[in-house]
Amino acid sequence: MSSDPIAAECAHLVALKQFLAATAEKAAAVSEEATSRNCVTRTNNDTYKVSSDERHAELVSSIWQQLVLRGCPEVFRVKLLHKSVLQVEHDLCYAKECEVSGEGPLHYDLLRLQKFAASELEKFLIKLTDNSEMEHLKDYADEGTICRTASECVGHVEVAPCHTSAAVKNKPRKMEDRHVCLERFGAIFGLEDRDARFFGVFDGHSGSLSASYATSQLPQLLADQLKANPESSTSPSSDLYRDAFESAFLLADDRFSQKKITSGTTSVCALITKAQLCIAWVGDSKALLVGKRTQLQVVKPHKPEHPDERRRIEAAGGTVLHAQGQWRVNGILNVARSIGDYSLEAVIAEPDFVDVQLNEAHDFLVLGTDGLWDHVSESFVIDTVYESLADPTTKLDDIPKLLIEAAKENDSQDNITAVVVLLKPRIQIGND
Repeated sequence: MSSDPIAAECAHLVALKQFLAATAEKAAAVSEEATSRNCVTRTNNDTYKVSSDERHAELVSSIWQQLVLRGCPEVFRVKLLHKSVLQVEHDLCYAKECEVSGEGPLHYDLLRLQKFAASELEKFLIKLTDNSEMEHLKDYADEGTICRTASECVGHVEVAPCHTSAAVKNKPRKMEDRHVCLERFGAIFGLEDRDARFFGVFDGHSGSLSASYATSQLPQLLADQLKANPESSTSPSSDLYRDAFESAFLLADDRFSQKKITSGTTSVCALITKAQLCIAWVGDSKALLVGKRTQLQVVKPHKPEHPDERRRIEAAGGTVLHAQGQWRVNGILNVARSIGDYSLEAVIAEPDFVDVQLNEAHDFLVLGTDGLWDHVSESFVIDTVYESLADPTTKLDDIPKLLIEAAKENDSQDNITAVVVLLKPRIQIGND
């Protein structure tokens, strides 16, 4: 028997203690500038006011990203998130530096709020290294993941990653794409289906603020809508998911538009439950569902020149004009629907929705902005992903990079984002 007391512990607990020790070791050397480097926004020009109704979603998004970036062991992330968010929300009562001065309801500055959350999370993690806290660390683990001894950990296999993503600025001066990948969506937001997964891709225009806003707010808004409907805990229907997505998109658009910020974003979001895929979108980012016997481009882009969209735009008092080589709403925007764009009344945020019953024939899902889809064919995407998954020397994280490089080689000038979501274990894909 080993004389090392740590060696006698569950491997998950050992990993958490090593993570906490590393966090404490780095803390003294981490400057405020380095801490802010992990925030979504990085300059005072890239921020917005956060209302009390929006605060929780921003904290969840910021702290979750911090836990992932810092390398927190996966089985501890959800409970550490919940505990630290509660702590930060309590401490915010005394953190007047995060508040935006002025009359009216209380608001926070996003950038200052993110910096405060990162700092408070670090303090919370360091406190867990105290001897008095050590015996309680196992309480932060997911149910059933902690073993009594190291020997019980033998045979435990690390869960293989189930998604991967990549994004590049490419030729534009600024990166306005954003994306979010939440494998633990159900657990993070306390849904009845704790295994529900959420993925979203957002292509911002006139700045990145609308895309950043949707990235943090839409998951929370969707979860709130699902929890508000009693049907969601018994037999969720297609209409339930459709209504939840529609309410979430419209509320995100309404709240962001109230900020009077000249920015908008396309959005394509995927919710994956036990046997169902739900896709909601506005604009021209797309989602491709792929299996050996079935390939389905789920999204029909909202373009101004499409007859239905053109009629709707003109009925709302807008016009569709050809400008700068594309059809545009009022000669400005080349998509007919988006979140944001408050000054273009004919551009709406009502999403289209598709749901698909998943089965063993479905292998993976690819989400991407138009910087990808306008420059590589769907057949190329399908072949590249299958060939890469079949090659054991190709890392999962390299697959979206291959798609992005192909789009750049085919003269994509835009920001490019690609997300690949596996619908079954990698070893099973292509071997059925």
